[in-house]
Amino acid sequence: MSELPLTITIILSAFVGAGTCAAQSAPAAGTDSGPIATKHELLRKYVWSTLGAPGALHATLAASFEQWREAPPEWGSGTSGYAKRWASEFAESAVADTTKYAVARLFHHDPSFTRCDCSGFGPRLGHALSSPFMARTRHGRRVLSPATAAALVAGHVVPAITWYPAVDGTRDGFEHAATGLGAKMAVDVVREFVNFHRNK
Repeated sequence: MSELPLTITIILSAFVGAGTCAAQSAPAAGTDSGPIATKHELLRKYVWSTLGAPGALHATLAASFEQWREAPPEWGSGTSGYAKRWASEFAESAVADTTKYAVARLFHHDPSFTRCDCSGFGPRLGHALSSPFMARTRHGRRVLSPATAAALVAGHVVPAITWYPAVDGTRDGFEHAATGLGAKMAVDVVREFVNFHRNK
């Protein structure tokens, strides 16, 4: 199996898995997690998620993986190469988050991360793994978010065909999307189980 079909399979599996996790961990009727954030709260959450500890952690995880893969090879494997990859991953994440929040606003969704109201390791893990794909409606119900697809395109495919040195079209975009998804899911697992003193 070539790299592109494998990467697409990983991304599609993540979307399907997210829907399954969401169905298993969604609150029962009458136990919604509350209304979505106000405009000001959503802006604060967006800034924290993008520029705060979660954004830095995502860039660190994704850049470390890309450093291990030596991708793109033009950036080398030393400290300078890692710095370029970290800055690129941070910028990609910022572009993706900006797009995600903008599209979510059009649908009146709140795409920000919230900890699970459930208890137990399994349900909390499922909630965290599905969170990058989810948003809350005006009434607090968790739904699959159309903003996720827009964020994937803007945050990974577009950078791959603009500032990456070895532009290889769609393949590089999907590879970065898969890496970014994995890093986002890992960050949300950390946020679910580790207290950053903010519920963002």
